[in-house]
Amino acid sequence: MRGLSVFICAALSVAACFCASAEVKEVNGCQLRLKASREGSEYAKGETAEFVLTTLKGGAPDDRELSVSGEITKDGVPMNRKFEGKLKDGKFSVSAKLDEPGFLSCKMRVKVPSADGGEKTAELLAGAAFSPLEIKPSAPAPDDFDEYWRRQREILSAIPMNVKLVPEKYGKGDVEVYDLQADSFNGKLSAYMAMPKNAAAKSLPAIILTHGAGVRSSSIGSAAAWARRGFLALDFNAHGLPNGRPKDFYKNLADGELKDYRTRGGGDRDKVFFRTLYMRLMRAMDAAMAQPQWDGKTLVVFGGSQGGGQALAAAGLYPDKVTVCVSMYPAMCDHTGPAVGRASGWPHYVRPNRIDSYDPRLVEGARYIDAVNLASRIKCRTFMMINYADPVCAPTSCYAAYNAVSAPKSVYVNEESRHAPAKGSVGELTEQVREYLKSAGVGEPAK
Repeated sequence: MRGLSVFICAALSVAACFCASAEVKEVNGCQLRLKASREGSEYAKGETAEFVLTTLKGGAPDDRELSVSGEITKDGVPMNRKFEGKLKDGKFSVSAKLDEPGFLSCKMRVKVPSADGGEKTAELLAGAAFSPLEIKPSAPAPDDFDEYWRRQREILSAIPMNVKLVPEKYGKGDVEVYDLQADSFNGKLSAYMAMPKNAAAKSLPAIILTHGAGVRSSSIGSAAAWARRGFLALDFNAHGLPNGRPKDFYKNLADGELKDYRTRGGGDRDKVFFRTLYMRLMRAMDAAMAQPQWDGKTLVVFGGSQGGGQALAAAGLYPDKVTVCVSMYPAMCDHTGPAVGRASGWPHYVRPNRIDSYDPRLVEGARYIDAVNLASRIKCRTFMMINYADPVCAPTSCYAAYNAVSAPKSVYVNEESRHAPAKGSVGELTEQVREYLKSAGVGEPAK
């Protein structure tokens, strides 16, 4: 298969010290860790990466010859590279190289015996990057991309917002919280908005908090937390649903009317769900900027996964209004990746293991909501987070978006995280953003 070669070996010994960012699991008293051997898990294209599985039992290398099997893929795209073998002195390794910019993903399965004579299979995953800053978008934006979104903004602007604010009781009364409802394209904008108590006119920076995939209420807690940091914060749910209903209300919608919302209409730019979502996103920014307490200059958009894709979209759709974009492990990136033999991002209109049957008609509409195409329109300071072992929002697709941003930017890498980021990493990135804003005199704790 183009660009990949694999070598397998069982090593003679293992150190008892591990990188904290590795994939770690404990099964039947055995601690298993898997990661690329190089610190940072980054290689130049054409170099060889070694994926190392180590096992400990009672704090020492496990001397049992446990059975190992697995495969290496190109970020989820099958490469027909499967392997099997046995641990020796607590270690097993697989080596591979990639001759193009991108990512390799190594999945290992280990059969671990239990005291009662049974066994349990542990599955671990690790990623390795190859010249990630050279990953390019798989296709250019459609020729009429900008014209299409100009028309969408016109459609939205013709719909009066009709903002309605209902005060909510929350916390200790140090912040004001409102349920915000407004009219939007194809439904409502439904959000919680919070701000420091008795904030003066034109005194607050605004932050828009976007949601990951799923069906849920807006988050009153998220909005209030950012209000305590001195922001006018607006957290909105993706579907324009009423806030604060019982869990069954949202579950019934997720299991029924909104089931598989994410993949509907990918072939039609006017029917794809994310057209409506991006319109709702623009309405959320409009509603925040319409508040008298907004300072008139600072607009931050912050989200992860589906919310990370929205953050890129917001900054690309309102390039002269958004001042900071924070996009963590963004979804909706590089939908045409299968056309060049790569994984696309969530929601995977074409699954990585089915790219041989790729039909461009399946993603023709999705090209218009591709966060990669919107990322290239961004003008503001951009912070991104990318997880190197993410099977949901493939890091290849995330880097295609990151590399498309020409504005000042930085990337926070979770070297061996899957879709859920490493513990503490979101907090660390948030602090980076707050320090950047603080240096610009933006954001003060609520008094």
